[in-house]
Amino acid sequence: AVILDGGPDNKDCDPLMSAIDALRRASGKPLPAVILLSTRNGTPESLGLSSVVDAVVAKPITPERLQPVVDRLVGRS
Repeated sequence: AVILDGGPDNKDCDPLMSAIDALRRASGKPLPAVILLSTRNGTPESLGLSSVVDAVVAKPITPERLQPVVDRLVGRS
């Protein structure tokens, strides 16, 4: 899984999204899974994020909040 910090407006990692999408298309699988650390709660869809983002974890980040998301996404591969 790839964990990205979206920054104050969830846009800091936008330049990486096309490269991650290209990796997924080349492999034919939805990997690597992408978790975005965000200043806002919501789903990738409700926050208007790239379709490459699989999950959002709102800040402040704690192991108790982040680890279950990592486990779920890593387990799907």
